[in-house]
Amino acid sequence: MNCGARMPDAAPFIRCIDTEQYGMPCRGASYLIGTEQVCLVETGTPRAAPILLHALEHVELSYIFVTHVHLDHAGAAGALAAHHPRAIVVAHPRAIRHLHDPTRLIDGVREASPDLYPLYGDPTPVHERQLHAAEDGEAFDIGDGIVVEAIHTPGHAPHHLCFLEPTGRVLFTGDAAGNHGIPVDIPLTVPPHFDLEAALATLGRLRELRPASLAFTHFGRAHEDATALLDAYQQELIDWFSRIRRLRERRSSEDVVRMILAEAEYMALASADRYSIEMCVRGALMTLEAVDR
Repeated sequence: MNCGARMPDAAPFIRCIDTEQYGMPCRGASYLIGTEQVCLVETGTPRAAPILLHALEHVELSYIFVTHVHLDHAGAAGALAAHHPRAIVVAHPRAIRHLHDPTRLIDGVREASPDLYPLYGDPTPVHERQLHAAEDGEAFDIGDGIVVEAIHTPGHAPHHLCFLEPTGRVLFTGDAAGNHGIPVDIPLTVPPHFDLEAALATLGRLRELRPASLAFTHFGRAHEDATALLDAYQQELIDWFSRIRRLRERRSSEDVVRMILAEAEYMALASADRYSIEMCVRGALMTLEAVDR
């Protein structure tokens, strides 16, 4: 299924592919970039591999860019790299070892979100020779005048990257700017290493890039003003942590989780969406506990 049509004329060489995260439409996106050579931004969960391999059936990838190693963003990297042995998988320097050996990543996901892990599937390793640790600001030539720049953007995770396509000024946000247009509308404060101060600094840096549009992994391209969306997410993060701090003053962490999940707007959501909300609440609680120590 392809929920994302081609981008506007400023970037007609970018196409969004729906990876059908959790078996649902319009929850996870990968982006194909290029004309002569082709690269992919984000790979979705391991279960997305067949969808992407079908979409890439007549294409040879030059690069696979992943914003971070969480399984809904890089889970299919190993499977795609194996089918495209000339492709280079580009990630943050701190992410490389987890792509080569995902054992600790798998254990961490099972602990942080045991209900979601079965919906992800099992990742496979990426061969060392196909891995590249991206420097901050490093540019990758895709051919035909197309370049992709890697930007170090910690906060959501210490090893998070965003990618900028400067011709159309399209910014691929990963999880640095939250969700867009999906039912899970709370900030992406997942455990175990969310850093509020770094996340806010990252949003300031992304504004300085002056993107014309944002390409969200969850989900699709935003047609609204990019700067306004970044500003709005910054305020959402600030308000979210203020709210979680107030709720936990006289309640246990489990009570806070139950209270938020019991809100009317979340009660009717699919189980996977509710699991995602729970994970973000727990991540925010962990962040505050670490700050208050």
